[in-house]
Formats: sequence, structure tokens, C-alpha cells
Amino acid sequence: MIKHISIFMPTESAFHRRLFRFIGLAFQKQGLLVSGACRLLNELEIRDWVREKKPCAIFEMNRVKDEIPVLHELNILHISWVVDMQGRCESDITGSDITYALDPGWLVNFNPGGYLDWMPPGTCIETYFPENIESNSNTEFSFVGHIPQPWTTQELSRVLHPDNQCVTFEMLLKRYSDYMDINTYCEQTHESCVGIIDRMTTELLGYSCELSDDIYYDLLIRIKRMSNRTELIDFALRYSESIAIYGSQNWRVWSKYRQYYRRFIENPLELNRVHQKSNINLHDGISFHFRAIDCMASGGLLMWYDYRDGDKYDSYNPGRAIYTRGLSDFFTPQFHYYEFKWLDFDDVYQQLKSIRYQGSHAQKQTLELIKNHHTWGVRAEQILEHIQAL
Repeated sequence: MIKHISIFMPTESAFHRRLFRFIGLAFQKQGLLVSGACRLLNELEIRDWVREKKPCAIFEMNRVKDEIPVLHELNILHISWVVDMQGRCESDITGSDITYALDPGWLVNFNPGGYLDWMPPGTCIETYFPENIESNSNTEFSFVGHIPQPWTTQELSRVLHPDNQCVTFEMLLKRYSDYMDINTYCEQTHESCVGIIDRMTTELLGYSCELSDDIYYDLLIRIKRMSNRTELIDFALRYSESIAIYGSQNWRVWSKYRQYYRRFIENPLELNRVHQKSNINLHDGISFHFRAIDCMASGGLLMWYDYRDGDKYDSYNPGRAIYTRGLSDFFTPQFHYYEFKWLDFDDVYQQLKSIRYQGSHAQKQTLELIKNHHTWGVRAEQILEHIQAL
């Protein structure tokens, strides 16, 4: 059994500092010495770190062992938790002794060479817990999350290749967006989406070329976040203007949603209260996300938008079920939390209006499941079990 683990988070953001504290405390409670930092060290720094601190293992978020080759030379156990692909292809996720993925859908296309598993986030039940909040001014809907800024004229007018000043990013964006509206992302990988973009680029230009990194990022990551989150708020606006959005200042740039934006919340205790004072906490993307489990631990009612079920146009089949791993592996949909697809938001919302979640059996059972199976302490135990089994 290891005795000392070094933890490295990608940045010094409030989110990563909070995770560093939660995960570090969880390992300390398992009897380990914990060291680390909220940044990723370069090769020289990590060589010095290992020599001076002498950790038995290194746990890093978003960096794999092959991206810091000196760790192979130092022969130290490396654990990578891939939370953000950061524009990498699935084939780039290699080298770590243990690789965890935040998105269970990535597992099919990862081949890291070591132990591979899905690791959803845990939560801290000393930070996120139900309080006795008496309030008659609950918000109907709340959403916590980032949104990119809308496209600027300058961004839309970018040319795809300097030899052709007539073919712009806006033309490629429209073609790719129209295609992905009809052909669900569910069956696509990062690499297959790159292939679709490259094929469309060739069709527009008449020859093949490699696009700039910012154009690939905008098409692979940015448009999905813009589309999902504006669509999510639009669902809520069908029924209420009692909406509170918490996140980056980018929300202010969106004229349609500006009036609903409140602020960025850095204090988790304030976020704990927001979850409880919202009748419905909206969530999109990966179902078992940090935001989702923290909300549920707070005693908040979660409503998750499952956008990955069928095409929105010609080939949608309401009877067809697509299984995607996530919250439903551990919690019961429409009881512990609620989920909806693009076609049935109205039905699920009416169902939510007919129940009282606060103080209910469903809420109490959710809290018990989290306490027993989804704290950071449980995640630390699971990681140590996987290390022991190597």
C-alpha cells in the first residue's frame, strides 16, 4: 500500500483549489501523506519534486503520463483523471498506470495501456448538505455553469485557408451545425467529428487542408456548449421568467439571457443555499457531473437534459432507448432526480410541479445513497483499491 501521494490540479482556479482540498483530505483520512499543487509541473520541476518529496504515486487531473515522459524514467506510479479532453484525440490518452475518465462514453475509445475505468466525481457532505432554509421567494429554475460568448463578426469572417478568401468559418459552421442537429453526437468520437469537419472543409474549398486549432476548438467544443445551454434555458422560459443563472460574465453578453444572470459564485456554502432555494436545478452535459452530485447532496432537485437520445428531425423514434452510463447507474430517474429529452420537457416539468421534493422520501434516500457511495472519501478508497490490485 502506498504511503504518500502527490496531487496536481491543472490551475489555481477556485474550482481546482476546492477539489484539491476535498481529494487531499479524503486521502489523508485513509492515512496517506498528501502533497501537491494547483498547477501542473514541467519536467524539470517534477523531477526535483519526486527527488525531494519522494511520493509513492502522482495523481493528476487532465494530464496523462506520456505527456510528461520523465515520469517513465522516474518509474513512479501515475494516476490520470481525464475530466476535459482539451482538444486531444482519444489516441492521445496513453501511458498512465491508472486512467480514469469523467465521461463514461470516452472509455470505449481510450486505450491507455494501463488500468482504465470510469470515475464520476464525489462530493463533500460537510460542504453540501440540506439546511433549514425558510423562504417564500424560491426561484423556479436555476442553472450553474459557463457559456462561451456569442460569435463575433470577426470570428465568423475568418477564412479557412489563406489561398481562398471567399470560404469563411461561418459557411463551415452552418454546414457542420446543420449536420450535427440531425445526426446526434451520441455515436461520434472526437476523431470522427474531426473527420466530418475535414470532409466538409474539402467540399467547401475544393482541396484538403488542416484548419487552425481555434477553429477546431470552436466546432468541437464551443458550439456544443452554446447550443445545449441556450436550449436548456429556452426550455425553462416556456413556463417561467423566475430563472437565476450563475456562472461567468459571458452570460451578460447574451441579450436574451442577460436579465436572468446573477453572478459567479466562488463560495461553495453560497452554492449550497442556491441549490436548496431553487425549485428546479437545471443541468446539461454529462449527467454524473460535479455540479449534479453537489446539487443532490445539498438536497436540491436536479433536472437533467439528456440531449443524446435520437435525432431531432426525421429519424427520431420515441420508443427507442439509448443507454448511457451516468446518474442512472446509481440513482432512479424521476425519483431521486429527473431527466428529460428534447421532446418531453413539458411532461417532465408538469410531473415535477405535482410533487414536493423537499423533505420527501426521495430526497432522504438520495442523501443516504450519496453518504454511503459518492463522497470523496469513497472515491479515495476506490482509487487505493485499484492501486493495490495492480
